[in-house]
Amino acid sequence: MSEEYTIGDLAKQLNITTRTIRYYDQKGLVKPSRVSESGYRLYSNEQIKQLKLIIFLKELGFSLKDIQKILEDPNSEKTIGLLLKDQMERNSQEVQKLEKQNKKIVQLQKALNKPKGIAEVTDITKIMNNETRYKELTRSMWKLSAVEIAVELIGMTFIAYCIINKMNTTAYISVAVLVVILVAMSVVLLKNYYQKVAYICPNCDYKFVPELKKFMFAAHTPHTRRLRCPNCHKKSYCLETVR
Repeated sequence: MSEEYTIGDLAKQLNITTRTIRYYDQKGLVKPSRVSESGYRLYSNEQIKQLKLIIFLKELGFSLKDIQKILEDPNSEKTIGLLLKDQMERNSQEVQKLEKQNKKIVQLQKALNKPKGIAEVTDITKIMNNETRYKELTRSMWKLSAVEIAVELIGMTFIAYCIINKMNTTAYISVAVLVVILVAMSVVLLKNYYQKVAYICPNCDYKFVPELKKFMFAAHTPHTRRLRCPNCHKKSYCLETVR
């Protein structure tokens, strides 16, 4: 008989609370292997692996709803494999980036000690500015989203004011204008995002750009989108990457 663990054992081993494990059970993410005659939940090594996977995906920014989608997908193992590979590459890139920054700091220190130090500092600054471009693009997407939310809140507040003061005609017109503005902003935001991303199929590792319509209406998680691969024609949660 394989080794079994109580909910308390799991909580200590994985450094999470028993309440969290019960919540995962309630949501159908991790069920105990069996319940003892005295009513204790008992877990096997298989459930430990599943809990570790859920914890890892949560650390990557996935919601429990998104995790459940991935786990229920027939190609979940391949999708998770791509996510693991992608995270390793991200970690390696971060290490390389820090190493490059350290080298630049050394160059900057040397440049400042030379008579023509300012000119050399300018060259280093240009290089560093080029490397931050991608981050700035990401930030711009968040800023546009924040502006859209602000417009929506202001519009709803004004409409509520019109309704309270029985300005019905103004309220109707405001609703129509607000809808048009929000739709236009959403289209611009989504199209801008679409033009910067591509997807990798977990079945054949093929990198592709989906049609805009399919991209817009596909189910998605923070790092994946459910799409049909044009190469192997299988529908799965494909890994998101830059073009």
